[in-house]
Amino acid sequence: MKNAVFTIMMSLMSVCLFSGLVFAASGEKYVEQPAQMESKLAPETAPTLSPPAHPVVVPFEVGEQLQYSIKWGKFTAGNATVSIDDLVNYQGHDVFRILVSGMSSPAVSLFYFAKQEMESLIDANGMFTRRYFSKIKENGKLRERLYEFDQENNRATYKSKNYYVPYGIHDEVSAVFYMRTLDLHVGQPINVNVFAKRRTSVVTCNVIKRETIKVPAGKFDTILVEPILDFDGVMKKGKMQVWFTDDERRIPVQVKSKMTIGSVVVRLEKYSAGNDTTFMAER
Repeated sequence: MKNAVFTIMMSLMSVCLFSGLVFAASGEKYVEQPAQMESKLAPETAPTLSPPAHPVVVPFEVGEQLQYSIKWGKFTAGNATVSIDDLVNYQGHDVFRILVSGMSSPAVSLFYFAKQEMESLIDANGMFTRRYFSKIKENGKLRERLYEFDQENNRATYKSKNYYVPYGIHDEVSAVFYMRTLDLHVGQPINVNVFAKRRTSVVTCNVIKRETIKVPAGKFDTILVEPILDFDGVMKKGKMQVWFTDDERRIPVQVKSKMTIGSVVVRLEKYSAGNDTTFMAER
């Protein structure tokens, strides 16, 4: 039971924290490429990945905050918050500092405590990642991950090891913020390049349909996106659905995931627009 609860909390916190879109999704994958092997991976021999698109207008502002609830069946399993903390300069690049946090509900925490925090530094012009940090606490244990991305030199660094990545690569958080900048059209899939678990994946997100849904934060016209999943364990052969608002903001308002041990629903509880200062990306 405890293992099931932890899997639910980590997987579904990741869902509502957006990393569930990409963390274990299927797609064409790179094997790990340490730095000493990079010279052997010439551009013509590397797998072909979709090039990054560069948005003209970023549809969110510093100060934006999204608050979510996580339901497992009829039970409240946890909550999560996603916020755009600041627009800062990092190694000569303008970046959005995105903070994500989630934790188990008081009832669940009585027998299994889980908390996850993530920080992503997203390039304000390219909408790709520059740095990613994750910290997970569960029942007294702490796990941390730090990825540094040198986009211009096709390199991701983790624990002093370097991995080849294509230019424009995303982390688990930046991928969804990138999707928020895109025009989504029903029937036209979106491919997103993501580095997670020390490998690069091409994640395909199918754009299914438009519909109006109601969540605690209100009633929204939305567009439904279904990432293609390839999970192990309780999420094997699972299905995930993500509803984005069908406007220029592309706010994720609801996530549903079906697993072998039940269904989990993540819903937007509260939304704050921020400082109302839209960042104009370089053309």
